[in-house]
Amino acid sequence: MAQAPPALGRKSSAPWDRLRPVKQDPLEGMGFVSKGDNRLLDLKSQESFYNKIVARYMQFCTRHSKDLDSAFASLNLDEGQSPPLNPTKKPPGKPTIPQPARAPSLLQQDFIAPTNAQSTSAPTPLPASELSIILLALRKLREGLLASSISAPNPVFSQRVHVFNIRVAILALHPEGYHPSLLHLLSVLHTPEHPLPRSELVEMTTYLILDTAIRQHDLYQAYALKYNSRVRFGFRSRVVDSILKSLIMGDWATFWRVRQKVDGYVRAILYWHLEAQRKTVLKAIGRAYYTCDVNWILQSATGSQLNWEELVKIEDIGWMREGDKVVIRKPKAKTS
Repeated sequence: MAQAPPALGRKSSAPWDRLRPVKQDPLEGMGFVSKGDNRLLDLKSQESFYNKIVARYMQFCTRHSKDLDSAFASLNLDEGQSPPLNPTKKPPGKPTIPQPARAPSLLQQDFIAPTNAQSTSAPTPLPASELSIILLALRKLREGLLASSISAPNPVFSQRVHVFNIRVAILALHPEGYHPSLLHLLSVLHTPEHPLPRSELVEMTTYLILDTAIRQHDLYQAYALKYNSRVRFGFRSRVVDSILKSLIMGDWATFWRVRQKVDGYVRAILYWHLEAQRKTVLKAIGRAYYTCDVNWILQSATGSQLNWEELVKIEDIGWMREGDKVVIRKPKAKTS
Protein backbone atom coordinates (compact mmCIF):
# COMPACT_ATOMS: atom_id res chain seq x y z
CA MET A 1 0.00 0.00 0.00
CA ALA A 2 1.45 3.32 -1.07
CA GLN A 3 2.20 5.82 1.68
CA ALA A 4 0.24 9.09 1.49
CA PRO A 5 2.34 12.14 0.65
CA PRO A 6 3.04 14.51 3.54
CA ALA A 7 0.65 17.40 3.91
CA LEU A 8 1.95 20.71 2.63
CA GLY A 9 1.91 23.56 5.08
CA ARG A 10 3.94 25.88 7.32
CA LYS A 11 6.01 24.24 10.00
CA SER A 12 5.83 27.36 12.16
CA SER A 13 2.71 28.07 14.16
CA ALA A 14 3.22 31.83 13.86
CA PRO A 15 0.68 33.69 11.73
CA TRP A 16 1.69 34.47 8.16
CA ASP A 17 1.29 38.22 8.59
CA ARG A 18 3.24 38.54 11.82
CA LEU A 19 6.24 40.89 11.47
CA ARG A 20 9.18 41.34 13.72
CA PRO A 21 9.10 44.61 15.66
CA VAL A 22 11.46 47.21 14.23
CA LYS A 23 14.46 47.80 16.44
CA GLN A 24 14.58 51.57 16.87
CA ASP A 25 17.29 53.69 18.43
CA PRO A 26 15.86 55.02 21.74
CA LEU A 27 17.54 58.39 21.21
CA GLU A 28 16.23 58.80 17.67
CA GLY A 29 12.82 57.37 18.55
CA MET A 30 12.10 60.18 21.00
CA GLY A 31 10.46 63.18 19.33
CA PHE A 32 10.40 66.91 19.97
CA VAL A 33 7.79 68.36 22.31
CA SER A 34 7.26 71.17 19.82
CA LYS A 35 6.23 68.58 17.22
CA GLY A 36 3.64 66.88 19.40
CA ASP A 37 5.64 64.24 21.28
CA ASN A 38 4.80 64.89 24.95
CA ARG A 39 6.79 62.06 26.52
CA LEU A 40 9.60 64.38 27.62
CA LEU A 41 7.21 66.51 29.67
CA ASP A 42 7.32 63.84 32.38
CA LEU A 43 10.12 64.08 34.95
CA LYS A 44 10.81 60.33 35.09
CA SER A 45 10.95 60.15 31.30
CA GLN A 46 13.38 63.08 31.26
CA GLU A 47 15.70 61.42 33.76
CA SER A 48 15.53 58.08 31.96
CA PHE A 49 16.25 59.72 28.61
CA TYR A 50 19.17 61.64 30.11
CA ASN A 51 20.68 58.45 31.49
CA LYS A 52 20.43 56.86 28.03
CA ILE A 53 22.21 59.86 26.50
CA VAL A 54 25.01 59.67 29.07
CA ALA A 55 25.38 55.93 28.46
CA ARG A 56 25.58 56.49 24.70
CA TYR A 57 28.14 59.24 25.22
CA MET A 58 30.33 57.00 27.35
CA GLN A 59 30.08 54.28 24.67
CA PHE A 60 31.20 56.86 22.12
CA CYS A 61 34.22 57.79 24.25
CA THR A 62 35.12 54.15 24.83
CA ARG A 63 34.71 53.17 21.18
CA HIS A 64 36.97 56.00 19.98
CA SER A 65 39.34 56.10 22.94
CA LYS A 66 42.39 55.55 20.71
CA ASP A 67 41.75 58.82 18.83
CA LEU A 68 39.08 60.66 20.78
CA ASP A 69 40.18 64.11 19.62
CA SER A 70 39.65 63.26 15.96
CA ALA A 71 36.30 61.66 16.76
CA PHE A 72 35.05 64.88 18.33
CA ALA A 73 36.40 66.93 15.42
CA SER A 74 34.65 64.68 12.89
CA LEU A 75 31.34 66.51 13.21
CA ASN A 76 33.02 69.73 12.12
CA LEU A 77 34.71 67.91 9.24
CA ASP A 78 31.43 66.33 8.18
CA GLU A 79 29.84 69.78 7.89
CA GLY A 80 32.49 70.84 5.41
CA GLN A 81 34.44 73.06 7.81
CA SER A 82 37.76 71.29 7.70
CA PRO A 83 39.74 72.36 10.77
CA PRO A 84 43.37 73.08 9.93
CA LEU A 85 44.52 71.86 13.31
CA ASN A 86 43.17 69.24 15.64
CA PRO A 87 41.08 71.42 17.97
CA THR A 88 41.77 69.45 21.13
CA LYS A 89 45.16 67.98 20.29
CA LYS A 90 47.46 67.38 23.24
CA PRO A 91 51.08 66.33 23.42
CA PRO A 92 51.48 62.57 22.84
CA GLY A 93 49.92 60.58 25.61
CA LYS A 94 46.75 58.86 26.68
CA PRO A 95 43.66 60.78 25.54
CA THR A 96 41.35 62.13 28.21
CA ILE A 97 37.76 60.89 28.19
CA PRO A 98 35.43 63.76 29.17
CA GLN A 99 33.05 62.87 31.97
CA PRO A 100 29.32 63.69 32.19
CA ALA A 101 28.26 66.63 34.33
CA ARG A 102 28.01 65.80 38.01
CA ALA A 103 26.43 62.40 37.64
CA PRO A 104 26.71 62.48 34.47
CA SER A 105 18.60 62.30 8.74
CA LEU A 106 21.27 59.49 8.56
CA LEU A 107 23.19 59.56 5.30
CA GLN A 108 24.04 56.59 3.10
CA GLN A 109 27.64 56.64 4.34
CA ASP A 110 26.79 56.97 8.03
CA PHE A 111 28.13 53.51 8.78
CA ILE A 112 31.52 51.96 8.15
CA ALA A 113 31.28 48.53 6.56
CA PRO A 114 33.19 45.78 8.39
CA THR A 115 36.61 45.01 6.93
CA ASN A 116 35.78 41.30 6.88
CA ALA A 117 33.01 40.70 4.35
CA GLN A 118 31.98 37.50 6.12
CA SER A 119 31.72 39.12 9.52
CA THR A 120 28.27 39.05 11.09
CA SER A 121 28.96 41.86 13.58
CA ALA A 122 26.96 45.08 13.35
CA PRO A 123 28.52 47.92 11.35
CA THR A 124 30.39 50.57 13.30
CA PRO A 125 28.70 53.98 13.10
CA LEU A 126 30.80 56.92 12.03
CA PRO A 127 31.75 59.26 14.89
CA ALA A 128 30.06 62.22 13.17
CA SER A 129 26.80 60.27 13.01
CA GLU A 130 27.07 59.25 16.67
CA LEU A 131 27.74 62.82 17.77
CA SER A 132 24.81 64.12 15.73
CA ILE A 133 22.47 61.65 17.42
CA ILE A 134 23.75 62.58 20.90
CA LEU A 135 23.53 66.33 20.31
CA LEU A 136 20.06 66.06 18.79
CA ALA A 137 18.88 63.96 21.73
CA LEU A 138 20.20 66.60 24.13
CA ARG A 139 18.31 69.25 22.19
CA LYS A 140 15.09 67.22 22.53
CA LEU A 141 15.68 66.89 26.27
CA ARG A 142 16.38 70.60 26.74
CA GLU A 143 13.21 71.44 24.85
CA GLY A 144 11.24 69.13 27.13
CA LEU A 145 12.79 70.70 30.23
CA LEU A 146 11.92 74.19 29.01
CA ALA A 147 8.35 73.22 28.18
CA SER A 148 7.82 71.65 31.61
CA SER A 149 9.69 74.33 33.60
CA ILE A 150 6.45 76.05 34.68
CA SER A 151 4.23 73.05 35.43
CA ALA A 152 6.93 70.76 36.87
CA PRO A 153 10.13 72.74 37.52
CA ASN A 154 13.27 70.79 38.34
CA PRO A 155 16.09 73.37 38.28
CA VAL A 156 18.82 71.15 39.71
CA PHE A 157 18.27 68.45 37.10
CA SER A 158 18.03 71.11 34.37
CA GLN A 159 21.37 72.52 35.47
CA ARG A 160 22.95 69.09 35.27
CA VAL A 161 21.59 68.51 31.76
CA HIS A 162 22.78 71.89 30.50
CA VAL A 163 26.27 71.51 31.96
CA PHE A 164 26.62 68.12 30.31
CA ASN A 165 25.25 69.44 27.01
CA ILE A 166 27.65 72.40 27.04
CA ARG A 167 30.69 70.21 27.57
CA VAL A 168 29.76 67.77 24.82
CA ALA A 169 28.89 70.51 22.32
CA ILE A 170 32.11 72.42 23.02
CA LEU A 171 34.21 69.33 22.32
CA ALA A 172 32.20 68.70 19.15
CA LEU A 173 32.82 72.30 17.98
CA HIS A 174 29.07 72.87 17.83
CA PRO A 175 28.32 76.45 18.97
CA GLU A 176 24.63 76.09 18.13
CA GLY A 177 24.54 73.48 20.86
CA TYR A 178 26.55 75.13 23.62
CA HIS A 179 26.07 78.91 23.28
CA PRO A 180 22.27 79.11 23.86
CA SER A 181 22.65 76.57 26.65
CA LEU A 182 25.37 78.68 28.30
CA LEU A 183 23.19 81.78 28.26
CA HIS A 184 20.17 79.90 29.65
CA LEU A 185 22.22 78.21 32.36
CA LEU A 186 23.92 81.37 33.63
CA SER A 187 21.03 83.82 33.26
CA VAL A 188 17.96 81.66 34.06
CA LEU A 189 18.84 78.42 35.83
CA HIS A 190 21.52 79.85 38.13
CA THR A 191 19.48 81.56 40.85
CA PRO A 192 19.97 82.47 44.53
CA GLU A 193 17.55 79.65 45.44
CA HIS A 194 19.33 77.09 43.24
CA PRO A 195 22.89 78.31 42.63
CA LEU A 196 25.42 76.41 40.59
CA PRO A 197 28.40 75.01 42.51
CA ARG A 198 31.15 77.61 42.40
CA SER A 199 33.48 75.36 40.39
CA GLU A 200 30.86 74.92 37.67
CA LEU A 201 29.91 78.60 37.77
CA VAL A 202 33.54 79.61 37.16
CA GLU A 203 33.91 76.94 34.47
CA MET A 204 30.79 77.97 32.53
CA THR A 205 31.60 81.68 32.86
CA THR A 206 35.07 81.00 31.47
CA TYR A 207 33.58 79.28 28.43
CA LEU A 208 31.16 82.15 27.79
CA ILE A 209 33.85 84.85 28.06
CA LEU A 210 36.29 83.02 25.80
CA ASP A 211 33.62 82.14 23.25
CA THR A 212 32.52 85.77 23.13
CA ALA A 213 36.07 87.00 22.59
CA ILE A 214 37.30 84.33 20.18
CA ARG A 215 34.46 82.90 18.12
CA GLN A 216 32.26 86.01 18.19
CA HIS A 217 35.21 88.44 17.91
CA ASP A 218 33.69 90.72 20.56
CA LEU A 219 36.45 91.68 22.98
CA TYR A 220 34.44 94.58 24.39
CA GLN A 221 31.58 92.30 25.44
CA ALA A 222 34.04 89.69 26.73
CA TYR A 223 35.67 92.22 29.06
CA ALA A 224 32.22 93.41 30.15
CA LEU A 225 31.25 89.84 31.03
CA LYS A 226 34.50 89.37 32.90
CA TYR A 227 34.00 92.58 34.92
CA ASN A 228 30.36 91.84 35.75
CA SER A 229 31.23 88.30 36.82
CA ARG A 230 33.96 89.61 39.09
CA VAL A 231 31.51 92.02 40.71
CA ARG A 232 28.75 89.42 41.14
CA PHE A 233 30.69 86.46 42.50
CA GLY A 234 34.39 87.32 42.48
CA PHE A 235 35.28 85.63 39.20
CA ARG A 236 39.02 85.43 38.55
CA SER A 237 40.89 83.34 36.01
CA ARG A 238 44.53 83.56 34.96
CA VAL A 239 43.71 81.59 31.82
CA VAL A 240 41.07 84.10 30.75
CA ASP A 241 43.36 87.03 31.57
CA SER A 242 46.27 85.56 29.60
CA ILE A 243 44.19 84.64 26.55
CA LEU A 244 42.40 87.99 26.34
CA LYS A 245 45.69 89.83 26.69
CA SER A 246 47.32 87.69 24.00
CA LEU A 247 44.44 88.44 21.63
CA ILE A 248 44.75 92.18 22.13
CA MET A 249 48.55 92.28 21.96
CA GLY A 250 48.93 89.72 19.19
CA ASP A 251 51.15 87.73 21.56
CA TRP A 252 51.18 84.34 19.88
CA ALA A 253 53.88 82.95 22.19
CA THR A 254 51.59 83.36 25.20
CA PHE A 255 48.62 82.01 23.25
CA TRP A 256 50.36 78.75 22.36
CA ARG A 257 51.86 78.38 25.84
CA VAL A 258 48.47 78.75 27.52
CA ARG A 259 46.80 76.47 24.97
CA GLN A 260 49.20 73.64 25.84
CA LYS A 261 48.29 73.88 29.54
CA VAL A 262 44.49 74.17 29.49
CA ASP A 263 41.99 71.31 29.43
CA GLY A 264 40.24 69.96 26.35
CA TYR A 265 37.17 72.18 26.70
CA VAL A 266 39.07 75.47 26.68
CA ARG A 267 41.37 74.12 23.97
CA ALA A 268 38.34 73.38 21.81
CA ILE A 269 37.09 76.97 22.19
CA LEU A 270 40.54 78.27 21.25
CA TYR A 271 40.20 76.36 17.98
CA TRP A 272 38.12 79.23 16.61
CA HIS A 273 41.17 81.50 16.75
CA LEU A 274 43.68 79.20 15.06
CA GLU A 275 43.14 80.37 11.50
CA ALA A 276 43.35 84.06 12.43
CA GLN A 277 46.41 83.29 14.54
CA ARG A 278 48.22 81.67 11.62
CA LYS A 279 47.49 84.52 9.26
CA THR A 280 48.59 87.14 11.80
CA VAL A 281 51.87 85.36 12.51
CA LEU A 282 52.72 84.74 8.85
CA LYS A 283 51.95 88.34 7.94
CA ALA A 284 54.21 89.62 10.75
CA ILE A 285 57.05 87.27 9.80
CA GLY A 286 56.73 88.16 6.12
CA ARG A 287 57.11 91.86 6.90
CA ALA A 288 59.99 91.52 9.36
CA TYR A 289 62.36 88.87 7.96
CA TYR A 290 64.22 87.97 4.79
CA THR A 291 64.98 84.44 6.00
CA CYS A 292 63.77 82.54 9.03
CA ASP A 293 64.17 79.17 10.75
CA VAL A 294 61.46 76.78 9.58
CA ASN A 295 60.87 75.29 13.03
CA TRP A 296 60.38 78.73 14.55
CA ILE A 297 57.81 79.58 11.89
CA LEU A 298 55.91 76.35 12.57
CA GLN A 299 56.02 76.92 16.32
CA SER A 300 54.85 80.53 16.02
CA ALA A 301 52.12 79.94 13.44
CA THR A 302 50.77 76.51 14.38
CA GLY A 303 52.14 75.60 17.79
CA SER A 304 54.25 72.92 16.04
CA GLN A 305 51.10 70.98 15.11
CA LEU A 306 51.62 71.20 11.35
CA ASN A 307 54.64 70.39 9.23
CA TRP A 308 55.93 72.73 6.54
CA GLU A 309 54.13 71.01 3.66
CA GLU A 310 50.79 71.15 5.47
CA LEU A 311 51.23 74.83 6.30
CA VAL A 312 52.14 75.68 2.70
CA LYS A 313 49.07 73.84 1.41
CA ILE A 314 46.65 75.43 3.87
CA GLU A 315 47.90 79.03 3.61
CA ASP A 316 49.18 78.91 0.02
CA ILE A 317 52.61 80.20 1.04
CA GLY A 318 55.03 81.14 -1.73
CA TRP A 319 58.17 81.12 0.39
CA MET A 320 61.03 78.82 -0.62
CA ARG A 321 62.51 76.35 1.84
CA GLU A 322 66.26 75.69 1.80
CA GLY A 323 67.06 73.04 4.39
CA ASP A 324 66.19 74.36 7.84
CA LYS A 325 65.79 77.90 6.54
CA VAL A 326 62.93 79.55 4.68
CA VAL A 327 63.66 82.31 2.19
CA ILE A 328 60.84 84.80 2.62
CA ARG A 329 62.11 87.50 0.28
CA LYS A 330 65.41 88.55 -1.15
CA PRO A 331 66.91 91.98 -0.52
CA LYS A 332 66.71 94.36 -3.42
CA ALA A 333 69.95 94.91 -5.28
CA LYS A 334 71.53 98.26 -4.56
CA THR A 335 71.59 100.57 -7.52
CA SER A 336 74.88 102.28 -8.21
